[in-house]
Amino acid sequence: MTDRQLSLKFDKAFAQQLADAGMNTALNADRAQPWRMRASAWLLAQPAGIEFTADDLVAVIGLPDVGVNRNNAVGAWVAAQARLGRIVWTNRYRRSARVVRHGNLQRVWRVIR
Repeated sequence: MTDRQLSLKFDKAFAQQLADAGMNTALNADRAQPWRMRASAWLLAQPAGIEFTADDLVAVIGLPDVGVNRNNAVGAWVAAQARLGRIVWTNRYRRSARVVRHGNLQRVWRVIR
């Protein structure tokens, strides 16, 4: 299947499979491991009930490394924390203040622990 054919294909299960594979790749990349450790330490230091966005996390510990797709590791880490039950989405969004994110909407998360 060509890239063009794949871009026009609608298959929710397959799309989720590709999303999960991409997040696992981003999260488990060797270059992201030091960042993951800093992010996990940051989360453990937060009191239960505090709300945050990916911008808040990046403002404190930075991005995983240099190069393209480094935001993917941030999103993958946040998704992993939600799956583990350490954080929960508040059903609210905030606009990103980071210029490179073009004011996109990002989820507001609450620390559960």
